[in-house]
Amino acid sequence: MIIKRLSLGQRLILAVSLVLTAFLSLSAISLNNAFQSSADSAQKKQLKNYMYSLLMAAKFDNSGFVSMPDDIAEPKLSIPNSGLYAQISNGRKIIWRSKSMLDISLPLSQYPGVNHELLATISLNDGSDLLSLAYGVVWETELGDEYFYTLDIAEDLDSVVHEKAEFQLSLWRWLGGTGLILLLAQASILRWSLKPLHQVAYDLQAIKNGDRSRLSDDYPQELNQLTENINSLLDHEQTRHLRYKNSLADLAHSLKTPLAVIRGELESTSENTTLRDTTSEQLSRLSELVDYQLQRAATEGQSSLQSPISLGEIVHKIVRTLDKVYQSKNIKSKFIMTHNIFIHADEGDMYELLGNVLENAYKYCNESVSIFISMNSTEVDIRIDDDGNGIPEHAQEDIIKRGKRIDMQIEGHGIGLAIVSDIVEAYRGTIRIERSPLGGARFQIVLPKT
Repeated sequence: MIIKRLSLGQRLILAVSLVLTAFLSLSAISLNNAFQSSADSAQKKQLKNYMYSLLMAAKFDNSGFVSMPDDIAEPKLSIPNSGLYAQISNGRKIIWRSKSMLDISLPLSQYPGVNHELLATISLNDGSDLLSLAYGVVWETELGDEYFYTLDIAEDLDSVVHEKAEFQLSLWRWLGGTGLILLLAQASILRWSLKPLHQVAYDLQAIKNGDRSRLSDDYPQELNQLTENINSLLDHEQTRHLRYKNSLADLAHSLKTPLAVIRGELESTSENTTLRDTTSEQLSRLSELVDYQLQRAATEGQSSLQSPISLGEIVHKIVRTLDKVYQSKNIKSKFIMTHNIFIHADEGDMYELLGNVLENAYKYCNESVSIFISMNSTEVDIRIDDDGNGIPEHAQEDIIKRGKRIDMQIEGHGIGLAIVSDIVEAYRGTIRIERSPLGGARFQIVLPKT
């Protein structure tokens, strides 16, 4: 799901946006409903005021005739088609109409009863709507006669509808602007609040890049437990790594010293030549196995906490050393690398890996060795070619296994390549042996970039 790929900050912004949008929408609906109710109530109250003005101005005589003055208190009733209209009827006919009803005819309203009112909406032929208030009154003459009248006051709804529309537009503008300002303020607050987490991520990246060894102590209280645990883990890992290497060095010294003593004793005596040669050969084999197992145990393997190291620098150092060792062969070496390549790995592992493969190439080549290193977004490709006799296809898998040798005359071939295979496996890489374009063997090693 997309939400699972969102960062913590993006999730908070999304949650706040949804809550704020829902809150502002409900607020807008509530305010709009309250305004419309208030506007309708105000219009009804205004119609009542007009009604009371008419009642105060109306004059009834004993014959039931109604007369109205020329100047009514509400000017709109005297202006034709002003939007405010009034009439008085007796149930059978209209006995008075306001001057504003020049082209307007209001229907006869049902008598609502004495001192009762009836509110209704009237639709005219021109499509406009009026809000009408009908009010019932009774006039008692001196002779005891009663006359019943209905007073109708109607007002055009367009002004109220327009007022409501303007209010809605203004309401949404203000709430939208307020919501945007609140979102920006909330985003700033979240960014400031999450800054310590970003700092932790930055510091961890710095540890990964090798720029620092542990996290700082300058974090908020809520993160102290986390950063202290990470620092404790880093310190423990460094201590364990150092103790492990020291133990291996002590073990190597403890094993090699007695072996060297035994070898010295055998070489100093000439008795039983066969036994001496056999024992010396097995001691050499035992020494090689000790070196192999120690190197295998010391192989670090890939870790993002390791500092990046330069492969170009390591290759240059190894090549300079091998050029001196094999100076008599006058080897022509070519090293191609588009740019300096860095990889998160233990420096000792890379020296052991590249050193063994390059030494194998120098040892078996005729006069040329070629080294090519490239890198893409995910992996590093290392190719080492020589112009020697190559390795038969049926033996290409066995050559990197411990104890398998093609040329028994050259010492150390099998152990070195077995170490190479173990290091590549520890770094979750691959190694292939094939025919080189130079005619000899090609060792292609692919390692993950991080």
